[in-house]
Amino acid sequence: MIKIDGDENMSQPIKLVAIMELKTGAWPNIAAAVEECVTRSNQESGNIFYTVNNDLDKADRIVFIECWANQSAIDEHNRTTHFQNLIKTVVPYLREPMQLLKLSEVTTF
Repeated sequence: MIKIDGDENMSQPIKLVAIMELKTGAWPNIAAAVEECVTRSNQESGNIFYTVNNDLDKADRIVFIECWANQSAIDEHNRTTHFQNLIKTVVPYLREPMQLLKLSEVTTF
């Protein structure tokens, strides 16, 4: 593990990468909920960016890449109606449980 100064790490934005393996043909059933979540998440005060991406090597994989000001912003986001609706909508169409990476940028070498 890379040693990171605790104070510096606390002031850094937090990046999340959520990987969803969808059942074949699921996209039309979840697209509206995804669009609403992306649009509304990008309007949240603690959000820096929030995108959804297609995996070019795996057609049924979508990847959310997000950046938040801090953990409080993530906690607030997780309580929003649009995020709760996304999860409720997507879960039945997942081939396997979602993977979530929580990252902080390495800034010292």
